[in-house]
Amino acid sequence: MITWDEINLKGKVSGTIKTTCPVCSSSRKKQKEPCLSVNIDKGLAKCWHCEEIGIRDYKESKEYDLPDQEWRNYTKLQNKTVKWFAERGISQSTLIECKITEEKHYQPAAQKEMNNIVFNYFEGDTLINKKYRSGQKHFTQEKNAKKIFYGINDIIGEKECYIVEGEMDKLSFWEIGIKNCISVPNGANDTSNYFESCEKYMSDIERFFIAVDMDDQGRKLEQDIIKRLGKHKCSRVNFKNKDANDDLIESKLLLEESVKNKTIYPVDGTFTASNILDDILSLYRNGYEQTISPANNFSEFSKSFSVIPGQLTTVTGIPSHGKSSFIEWYVLNMVNDLGKKVSFYSPEHFPMSLHQSTLIEKVTGKSFMHRNNRVSELSISKYSEWSENKIYLTVPEKAILPDWDWVFNKFEEQIFRYSIDLFVIDAWNKVKLKTGTLTEMNEVLARLTLFCQMHNVNIFLIAHPTKMRKNEETGKFQIPTLYDVKGTGDFYDQTHNGLTVYRDFEEGFTKVIVTKIKFRHQGKQGSEIIFNFDDDSGRFYESGSIADRDNWLKEKTQSSIPYDGFDADVGF
Repeated sequence: MITWDEINLKGKVSGTIKTTCPVCSSSRKKQKEPCLSVNIDKGLAKCWHCEEIGIRDYKESKEYDLPDQEWRNYTKLQNKTVKWFAERGISQSTLIECKITEEKHYQPAAQKEMNNIVFNYFEGDTLINKKYRSGQKHFTQEKNAKKIFYGINDIIGEKECYIVEGEMDKLSFWEIGIKNCISVPNGANDTSNYFESCEKYMSDIERFFIAVDMDDQGRKLEQDIIKRLGKHKCSRVNFKNKDANDDLIESKLLLEESVKNKTIYPVDGTFTASNILDDILSLYRNGYEQTISPANNFSEFSKSFSVIPGQLTTVTGIPSHGKSSFIEWYVLNMVNDLGKKVSFYSPEHFPMSLHQSTLIEKVTGKSFMHRNNRVSELSISKYSEWSENKIYLTVPEKAILPDWDWVFNKFEEQIFRYSIDLFVIDAWNKVKLKTGTLTEMNEVLARLTLFCQMHNVNIFLIAHPTKMRKNEETGKFQIPTLYDVKGTGDFYDQTHNGLTVYRDFEEGFTKVIVTKIKFRHQGKQGSEIIFNFDDDSGRFYESGSIADRDNWLKEKTQSSIPYDGFDADVGF
């Protein structure tokens, strides 16, 4: 490990430099050769000669607890432990280099202390976490440990990175000479914590190779990683067996061949049918890509409208007809029913406390203020806990009108850190255009659709129409379409899906019209679904159904048990 204070920064206080390595330069013939790459802003350094790394000023966060830092390198593993690893293709030299240890530790599942193999998580020289596995297949780790990738030191200064689903897979890659590999710590479970913790180590990586398991959970994790990093930076490693270690057990040559078998995700370029034949056959055998829609409260609407991840949906309607409120209710149901995460960019709903109050009403089914059916302070506290990792508000820190570059950068950051699935932009005219020309508007719409496709997310864009005319016979405003959106008629052409929200105040109902769908299996273009509006809760309910006043916070969701990254059939 390189001590930061010993690095010659050449008087620089920012930027990237190349300098001599304080660890190995003095013993080399070319003592002045700049073999050390230093990113001063991030506080990271790596020597390309001795492969030592340096991290500046690691500070322990008060949010996490660290294991005992008196590092005890138990390199003398029991013969049966070494044999167990050897049966899985992992050599003793790999165990030593990757700091695999063995010690007695209390296993809660067995309610006693027993011998364990230990995967030690380092960040620089700091031991961040220890994961224990007993011979009886019991698993545990340090309490309140910071979540980081296993092997994070091994990608510092690298331009390419392999991402696997378990520590054994990381060791398998090491066995075939690939060291720039990291493992997720919790399998296919929520990835937000460790992506956020390791952002500075990954931001300069130019190419990611996703090498997770070839099962349903692995595919779920694969999609989450793609969403965070972007298809354009990722390729998929395809294994013959379930994972890297299974291929290694069969033969080292097989794993090496699997690593060469990479699939590039199609974001741009030119393709023929032969390039995507597997995808075509999969579509033929398994049917169209599954659409998503709320499981409850939209039974009739879902027959006429649903979305596919990677799509832009534009929603228009006459001002004060409830288009913002309807979309809030729609995406909140997707959050509650499908486990999605949403980010709202809604300057029209400022201040944030006022916007949260409308969301609280929809989640609890109660009024926030001044009515008999008023939400309690306890429910507000419960909502705060429930929404913590589900609902995010996007607001500029200064009183400025952000431009589209700011919005795209912020959304990319939120995808990387929090794995957001749904974005609501309310409204189009609340994001600054540089010139306001039709060409610029069309470019922004194209960027929005491409952003959805690259990150496999959904954006709901609220767009106000131009000044509407009244029907001479009825005296009511004409119902707008996507062609009536203020600014450009290309909203219909550019967006994947379109909705119009229209409220008939005399009759007391809200009509939602499907003005466009991208694919036929998503619904029925031209459909009109009637909703009634509950003024107390801000919820919409389909005509003919009873107003839903259920408080979502009363339902206790079953907490999932974090996956440790070990396979259930592993034992020693």
